[in-house]
Amino acid sequence: MPLTLDALIEQLKTGAATNEIYGVSAPSSRSRATVEKVLEEAVDVLAGDGVSGLSFRALARRCDMRLSNLQYYFTTQDDLLTALTRYALAERFEELRRKGTLKMPDPRERFHAYLTFRMDRAADPRARPITTALKDLAQRHDGPARHFAATCRFHNAVLEDMITEFAPDLEAAEIARKAAMIAALLDSLGPVGGCLYEPPAGLRSAVLEQAHRLAGL
Repeated sequence: MPLTLDALIEQLKTGAATNEIYGVSAPSSRSRATVEKVLEEAVDVLAGDGVSGLSFRALARRCDMRLSNLQYYFTTQDDLLTALTRYALAERFEELRRKGTLKMPDPRERFHAYLTFRMDRAADPRARPITTALKDLAQRHDGPARHFAATCRFHNAVLEDMITEFAPDLEAAEIARKAAMIAALLDSLGPVGGCLYEPPAGLRSAVLEQAHRLAGL
């Protein structure tokens, strides 16, 4: 059974043990605040400098921490990158939850609002380099890849559920195909062309129109 939005956020924000946050051991409120501060700064690094700007020493300086203190929480680079991926993805889904998009009662309005949220994220100047960095991490490191894959599966499940509402008689394989095609259309609006690339005029409206057609609207 696919995860709900609340369950996905909880999965990203917690860990195997009750005293973990984003998979990092933090038994006290002070240590939890420290972990969140480090990850917040790390996301800012991704937004400005990408993965190449992220090092333990640079991050320790940004957080005004000793290197040894930082490595107390994040023993290895993979620990840091995995927690960072979880934090950045949770932030994205927290925004979706705050908007209440997936709880809108009218399915057409919900579908349109969900597409708009995805497209707005793709066009946001701060979100674009973060998304690029997360995709890069997911190609290179197992920890980030695991959580990034889970969020992609969640998005596909959301689309499949909506298409099922619009066309309940469709076979499951056809619903999955349509959802995958809509996901690919949304990805075409992302930062694949680099920071100097301007998407063709009308691409957003074309994606929206084609997504509605695929969904049977």
